Order: sequence, then C-alpha cells, then structure tokens
Amino acid sequence: MTYAVMVTSALNTRFGVYPGPVRLQQTLATIQSCRERIPGAEIIVCEMSGQPLTPEQVQVLTDNSDRLLDFTTDTAVQELYRSTDNWDVVKNVTEVMCFGRALATLQESGAFAQHQRVFKISGRYQLDERFDIGFYDDYRNHAMIVISNRRNSQFPIEMTQVSAQYMSRLWSWPVTLTDEVLQFYKTSLDFMYERLSRGGYVDIEHCLYHFLPEEKLITRDSLGIIGNIAPNGQPIKD
Repeated sequence: MTYAVMVTSALNTRFGVYPGPVRLQQTLATIQSCRERIPGAEIIVCEMSGQPLTPEQVQVLTDNSDRLLDFTTDTAVQELYRSTDNWDVVKNVTEVMCFGRALATLQESGAFAQHQRVFKISGRYQLDERFDIGFYDDYRNHAMIVISNRRNSQFPIEMTQVSAQYMSRLWSWPVTLTDEVLQFYKTSLDFMYERLSRGGYVDIEHCLYHFLPEEKLITRDSLGIIGNIAPNGQPIKD
C-alpha cells in the first residue's frame, strides 16, 4: 500500500507557549517521524497560521515535504485570526475550513490517485515506536476509518450538543472514502458556525464523534503518537 500524510501546521501564531522557530523544529520532527514510520509516504504540509510564512520558512517546509499548501495569506484565515482572542475558536474553525479546502484541492487534482490511505497528523506531534503501519496494511482494515478511542466530553452538553469526542491528532481513512471525509469537513464547519451563533461552541474532536459514520470506524486505544499540546506544553501520548 502507499500513503499520503497531511500535516496540519500553524507556525506563526500569538497563541500557545511555543514561538515560531520552536514550532518549525517540532513540525520538522513530525515530518521526519512520518518518513521513518510510513516509508515512501507523500508528505503534504497544510500551513494555516494567521500570520504569513517568511520566505525562509517556506523554503524549509518545501525542502522537507513533498507538497506545501499555504493558507496564511487567505483573507478568511487572517480575518478569523484577528477577530477574537479565543484560541479554541481560531484553531478549530481555521483547521476545519483550511483542511477541507486542502482536501478538496487534492481530491480534484487527482493527487490521491496512487495512494490507498490518507493520514491526518497534527504538526508538532510525532509518531513513535507504538505506531504500527502493518495494522493499516492488513486487508481487514483497508476499508475503514481508523481513529482513537471514544472519550467523554469535558464540556456541558448544552455548549456542544455532543456528549463525546475522538482525538484529532492522528486519524486516517481509505482514499475511497475521501468524498465522505470532505462532506464531514463541510458539515462540521457549518455546525461550528451554528454553535457559535447560538452562544455555544464545538471543536473538531466533538465533530469527529458526532458526524463520522460509526459503522465505518475502527477505534484504537493506542495509535502511536506523542507530543505536547500548544496552550501549556502538557505532554500527550495517544
């Protein structure tokens, strides 16, 4: 099997404890771990920070990936970045909006034609020795979306209208389901705006639980990803 890996990235942002240079090095470590753990994968970086990349950052990302999709100069991205100091709203709405656009662009261009599965991994996180590419090569799993186990919501149900969530740091789907995943991102973006308009909130994790088709899911306790969350640097091991 051959794979595409889509790395979501936000290098230049006023949110979180990590400055741009550190975020860049963490993202390069993400890419390197994918090269090592998913041999031959096509690495696609989706950069969606609210501040444009510098020429030097563009060069580094281009040199270390197979494709760079840069949304930092997009008017909608910049307006959202400047519109609020709420990190959760900026991060989640921007990611869903930009990733959906990136996925549509790649699907329409035939970029996935030679691949069988697409991985989505959050930049700054790394695959570790627990990641098992053999699991995805197993014919019994070829047609399934693979994601982390269900987790309870940390929010009141009145806020999100969703009782549980799937972590979004690493998940994947067969190329044959890309159109369904594209629809998921469109539906999720609409749902995010609907919740905000009513004084509520919902993030990508709760949308994954709410909208992904349960009958097409394999959930796993350990996916093999480690890193540190941006708001406070807390270590994560999924």
